[in-house]
Amino acid sequence: MKQFIYDVMGFEFMDTEAFGKGWQEAKTKAAELHSPIYRTVVKGDTVRYEAFYKGGVFNDVRFIKEDNLYIF
Repeated sequence: MKQFIYDVMGFEFMDTEAFGKGWQEAKTKAAELHSPIYRTVVKGDTVRYEAFYKGGVFNDVRFIKEDNLYIF
């Protein structure tokens, strides 16, 4: 089972569904704070660090550039 931990400027929202309640709460907080959303995906011993990019997709944080993050 995967765990999704969304981070919006230090506020964390957790869920076991990729775009479930945690995602909805993170989007609301990001819009309130006008900020991007980062997430950590944990599956067993595997941990991935991602960011939400323009185009509406999560991808690895290593691709972050100033102009490609989605700011809510």
